[in-house]
Amino acid sequence: MNADDFGLCNDVTQGILDAHLNEQVSSTTLMVNMQATEQAVEIAHSHPRLGVGLHFNLTEGRPLTRVPSLVDESGQFLLRGELLRRCLRRAIDPGDIRREFEAQLTRIHEHGIVPTHIDSHQHVHMAPWVFRAMSPVLDSQVSRMRLVRPPRRPKGSLSSPISSVRNTSMSMAARRIQHRFAGATNDRLVSLHLLPANHGWTSTDYEAVVSQTEPSDLVEVMVHPFSPGSDLEEMYQNDPIREIRLEFARQCWEEHRLLTSVDDPPFGRDRYHLVSWSEA
Repeated sequence: MNADDFGLCNDVTQGILDAHLNEQVSSTTLMVNMQATEQAVEIAHSHPRLGVGLHFNLTEGRPLTRVPSLVDESGQFLLRGELLRRCLRRAIDPGDIRREFEAQLTRIHEHGIVPTHIDSHQHVHMAPWVFRAMSPVLDSQVSRMRLVRPPRRPKGSLSSPISSVRNTSMSMAARRIQHRFAGATNDRLVSLHLLPANHGWTSTDYEAVVSQTEPSDLVEVMVHPFSPGSDLEEMYQNDPIREIRLEFARQCWEEHRLLTSVDDPPFGRDRYHLVSWSEA
């Protein structure tokens, strides 16, 4: 069970800690260039049972290095859509991606954290252009990495036409990456966020998405248990996709409620054994 976006802001970071203390999150990935990075690092050192990887980030906040092809006129990272469009136009310097990846890996080590694995914000490492730029660093410095690989036989809402196209695209990307990456990866990735936004999540939905994988699969359950608060609303006050971000945040607040339930936690100890990436 891995919680993304550790360090994004105070509410997000606190929410991940809440779910960890309720024994529902065993692993998280840290954003090293965001406003709550220092708070997240303190929590990581105070809770050694929480595995911490690197959440490589090219689409939120400011970079750690000078990477002109990855930022807008204000020096902020591009939105994901614009990043991918520039990749298609070959307007992204692969050296910029590599330098920023190296800088973020260096920064997490400077914080005294040896990352258990790497993944990326908004799955940008799954884009072929981004992965190719990262490859030299991956080969020498990374031993475990998340692949976004949906279940083999998705059922119900996960098998809709739109989902099928997305799943096929991600599965093809995962196969290409696995051929080139020598380290360990997960077999499947599942998340409540693959369900429709109006689904009305319950704790049993976690079991439903996990049940679409094979018993022998090493499955990452990707979660975003953001603690309700005003941080994200303030953070995205002037954001061009503010409403999209806040709609996602509302889903994450609901996930926080489910993962911090004391009476009915989704992953009871009698049914599941949660591990961090360092144990996988």
